[in-house]
Amino acid sequence: MIWTLMSALQWSADFLKIKGSETPRVDAEWLLSSVLGFQRVELYTNFDRPLNDVEREKYRNFIRRRALGEPVAYILGEKAFAGLDFQVSPSVLIPRPETELLVEHVTRAIQSALSEDPNRKIRILDAGTGSGCVAISVAKWWLEKVVPTGQASSGASLLVDAWDVSDDALAVAATNSRRHGTGDLVRFIKSDMLDPDSYSKEDSWDFIVSNPPYIGDEEFSQLSPGVKDFEPRLALWGYPDGLYFYQQLAQFARRSMAEQGKLFLEIGFQQGDSVKRLLESNGWASVRVELDYARHPRNVIAVNPR
Repeated sequence: MIWTLMSALQWSADFLKIKGSETPRVDAEWLLSSVLGFQRVELYTNFDRPLNDVEREKYRNFIRRRALGEPVAYILGEKAFAGLDFQVSPSVLIPRPETELLVEHVTRAIQSALSEDPNRKIRILDAGTGSGCVAISVAKWWLEKVVPTGQASSGASLLVDAWDVSDDALAVAATNSRRHGTGDLVRFIKSDMLDPDSYSKEDSWDFIVSNPPYIGDEEFSQLSPGVKDFEPRLALWGYPDGLYFYQQLAQFARRSMAEQGKLFLEIGFQQGDSVKRLLESNGWASVRVELDYARHPRNVIAVNPR
């Protein structure tokens, strides 16, 4: 049998559907596009092109891995986020589209700060950076939107500290920073807010942003195999109720931020009220819950009043 692009796509999509993929056709398209170095649309403009033996074997291997539940992003080794491509590995959480909202909130806050003081020196902490997608996207935005205005040469500056407890995650994040040319703006540091000996008590940030582990025990048991069996538990599990790291962030950030500094958190869609109350009980002001594009609670933003 001669395997053309279209016959390979049809067979693999049917196979992945049987194996439980929720997006079998799209999965097959991404994997075949990677094998061939094509854009997805090129699969259809070359639908009758035959696969050679090397291409067919590589594609079959990709499909076998996907059929076992491995996420497409890990098979391909990268994932798009905020208009950039990021290297990913099983050491880091796969970036999600909804996390792009954190980048939007932070960059709007930077714009607001610069409108009040064009020479503002802004320091940000990304707590639990993983692949570095949030820290790097903010830095890339600065390079593309602020630097061309001349503000960065006349006094304004940005420095992002990106923390993680995982050496492997930090290595992935550093690779992504080099890829996108943000090395002067982002510092990757092995540090743990739960361990006061791992960071300087003198540090102070204008903004702290975090997408912490927030999956509780009940929800963790219901995760899809592609998430539960392949993505790092360290980046997912927020202890039994999913709120543990929010409590720690509420206390850590209050001690570690400038007056009127802002905290930006991603949350699970059922955690809005709980995280809002938790922050308010720890002295945070102007706490608000922001919705994502599906109208689900997705971010909590708060101001440090001290």
